Amino acid sequence: MTKYSYIIFDLDWTLINSTHKIIDIIEDYFLENYPDLYNTARYYVESKTSISLENLLYLIFKDKKLAKEETKKIYKLLWNLRDKVKFFPWVQEKIKELYQKWYKLFLTTWSSTDFATKTLKDWWIYNYFEKVIWSDKILKWKQHLEIFKELTWDSDFYKKSLYLWDWNMDKIFALESKIDFIRVWNRWEKDENRVKSILEIDRFLK
Repeated sequence: MTKYSYIIFDLDWTLINSTHKIIDIIEDYFLENYPDLYNTARYYVESKTSISLENLLYLIFKDKKLAKEETKKIYKLLWNLRDKVKFFPWVQEKIKELYQKWYKLFLTTWSSTDFATKTLKDWWIYNYFEKVIWSDKILKWKQHLEIFKELTWDSDFYKKSLYLWDWNMDKIFALESKIDFIRVWNRWEKDENRVKSILEIDRFLK
């Protein structure tokens, strides 16, 4: 038996190997277009990965209109990543397996609508998710979780959910909602709720 009915995934670095390439693109953009803001941008880009790109740029520019305009430009650059990023080995098969076992799958991502949608569709797993939410449409991660809950009509959604994440802020969002979490990461300190890949989550599901 499993106590979980729902599994919530992040996209970048949880399912696909892309995080550092995204950071490089944003930092290079500032180096080329706003060299005087490069050091400031580098600080925020590398330390504020839990907030949306638009909010991140607002911290750098201190100008909402400019942040919105530059967000659109950077998302166009990130779109070019679509043909370069790759899912971690056997991720697609695992997503399909979980879907066939009647888990309801959700995805919350920092990436843009187009990038996330096309990436998942290119690898034929978009339809396995009940809902995919992007940070260019809804900026707050807590709102993403609330939308997932509303879609299920399950008052115990948080209790029955497992959240797979890679950054510290994801852990905070999970803790705030009392959602069980697993860190998908293979570099930093060991943790009892840590796996190198989503392929290892079966031991948590039982």
